[in-house]
Formats: sequence, C-alpha cells, structure tokens
Amino acid sequence: MNKKIEFEDNGKKYVLEYNREAIEIMERQGFVASEMVKRPMTMLPLAFQGLFYKNHKDVRKSFIDECYNRFPNKSELIEAIADMISETYNSLTDENVDNEKGNLDWKIVG
Repeated sequence: MNKKIEFEDNGKKYVLEYNREAIEIMERQGFVASEMVKRPMTMLPLAFQGLFYKNHKDVRKSFIDECYNRFPNKSELIEAIADMISETYNSLTDENVDNEKGNLDWKIVG
C-alpha cells in the first residue's frame, strides 16, 4: 500500500490513501470493486470517499464531494484510485511479510 494522493487546501495538507480498514468500510457501504465500470455513479463516490478514511476520518462528506469536483484530470484520478484499490486488495495475499522474526509457521496436516 504505497500509492497516495496528496493535496493542500486552505493551508492544510491532505494525504489520501487506502488501507484494509478503509476498504472494509467502503464494502459495508456497498462498494464492489468489480462494479466500478458498470455502476460508476455509485461506486466512484464511495471509492473517493474511502480515500479519506485512513488519515482524515473527521472530514465532512460535503468537503469530500467538493474536493472531487475541484480535482482536474478526472480520468487519471479514477485510474489512480482503481490502482490503489487493487493494490490494497493484493495486500491480503502479499507474500512480503513485514516482520519475519514474528512470523508464525504453519502446516497442513491430515
């Protein structure tokens, strides 16, 4: 989970990114990644709102909507959001474990 979107508004810096918790919240609200193309009017606002969950949970939805409307290059933005969501989903099966010393050994028996 490396990619981030950064911007500044009225002297405040915002860092938008996903983590697993943010994606879980989005999914509970009805987000389905595979439906981004089929249902963009529903999925894209949820995906953009989810970018704020990790670092800016206290931000009002009206501000989030305003930010989306003020961001230029929407097609690039949407592509970046899709990549970031995919990257977060891929982290569930990522073989790179951060702390090898604390890894748990497991085996299949039977």
